[in-house]
Amino acid sequence: MELKRWIIRGGVVGLLVLGIGGRLLMRVIAHREHRPVMEFTIPGTLTVLFAGTVAGLAAGLIYYVLRRFVRLSWMRTIGFVVICGLISWRGVHGLLLVPQLMFMALALAFMAIIDVMGRQLPVANTTSRTVV
Repeated sequence: MELKRWIIRGGVVGLLVLGIGGRLLMRVIAHREHRPVMEFTIPGTLTVLFAGTVAGLAAGLIYYVLRRFVRLSWMRTIGFVVICGLISWRGVHGLLLVPQLMFMALALAFMAIIDVMGRQLPVANTTSRTVV
């Protein structure tokens, strides 16, 4: 049950932060680079929202696995940031420097939200079993 909750949490936060936030950030970058103003397109927006949600689902799964097997919260945080940071970096490495940094900042904000959510919830103790 906890796996399902973490995947859903990741998906919802991914939709809001990575999907909607990513789409707005794309608009900011286009404006900053003096590109012609174009309207938001429905297919383009849906693609970005879908990608943000899927990335969030994957991050929720990653956090669940780390939460299950890494007991020290600071090590779990470092592992989560390293894994998700490398995946994020792979997605933005072809961009110019400033857009890279802007998207990485957005990804770090997402990771911070997921980690704070994980720190506020108790970790289920899966190693001890009571035999009656």
